[in-house]
Amino acid sequence: MKNKRSHASFVENLRHKVRSLKKLRPQDVHVFTIDANYGHYQIVIGPKKGHNQRDVEITGEIHHLFVSPYSITANPTRHEIYENMKNTIIMRNLEIHLHDPKGDGKNLLMKDCKAHPREYINLAGKNGLLLMKHIEGSRRLSHAAYKIIQEDILRSLKKEEKRVT
Repeated sequence: MKNKRSHASFVENLRHKVRSLKKLRPQDVHVFTIDANYGHYQIVIGPKKGHNQRDVEITGEIHHLFVSPYSITANPTRHEIYENMKNTIIMRNLEIHLHDPKGDGKNLLMKDCKAHPREYINLAGKNGLLLMKHIEGSRRLSHAAYKIIQEDILRSLKKEEKRVT
């Protein structure tokens, strides 16, 4: 049986995991930081804007992402490892700034989103250059990074009560 909260908004999932968010009043803004598996993040949860909607901004850094023509992941897939990372780009030390105006974990405000790697390791040759241009020019990188960050934060909070400041 699936966890009922798996379909809840990102903010609601956070509220169930972080003790200080349980007492959050509608007009309150809450800021906390977390060191998770794939990076470290500062999360700003804004005041309530409607039915269970809160503005969420995440700023931080992801250590690395593996980009292939078919996926963007925090760890390489078995296929990528088996093929010696052929057709893969490794993006290292990505600066992240993501803005989700509803806090549902799905709707990013793209004009306020940034996912910029400080370093590329291109193992895909000429196709890698085209892939990098395509990935950075589309929403795909920001959306994938947001999904990875959400899972990383929630998994870290679930694993143990992390030091949330």
